[in-house]
Amino acid sequence: MDLAFPLRSVFVAIPLEGDAKRTFQELQQKLEPFADILRFQNPQSPHLTLQFWKEVMEIEYAPVVKKAEEIASRSHPFALQITGAETFGSRGEDRVLFLTVAFSPELAILKKLCPWPSEKPFAPHITLARIGHPQRFAVVKKKVMKILENCAFPTEIDQLRLYAEIEGRKQTVIGEFVFDGSKRPPP
Repeated sequence: MDLAFPLRSVFVAIPLEGDAKRTFQELQQKLEPFADILRFQNPQSPHLTLQFWKEVMEIEYAPVVKKAEEIASRSHPFALQITGAETFGSRGEDRVLFLTVAFSPELAILKKLCPWPSEKPFAPHITLARIGHPQRFAVVKKKVMKILENCAFPTEIDQLRLYAEIEGRKQTVIGEFVFDGSKRPPP
């Protein structure tokens, strides 16, 4: 894949795959009646972001890939538990609907291996949808949260992915790093 620099909306993340990905997609389908209020996360790429950059220059790209390879080579597969759903926002308005993640020593170690500085503290979550109309969402929030009240599920974590916006397509996989050092090319 030819990359045009600077890359935009670049991030290293843990992808949800298999049963966890299907469960994520089923949850979004249950929320379809609220599609006029919610902007759903891409159902093909549910993930937990470890690090985000608005822009990556060509000179920065190779070190990011090298570090992701190193992190994967030092990491082992582990289980992660999705525990429920919540919202967050600003100025009293909900802006994001997300899945909560239980504390995991393995996830804490994985994040600690990421050397990149971040403006915000790490708050592991998996975005289901962005809330496009906070005032209208406030009216239906109880119904939405009722749909999501029993959404706990486990997921197996065995890789990192590097994503970027490529040719206007957000969340395009540009690198895949399987734990224990194996590396596969992007799909």
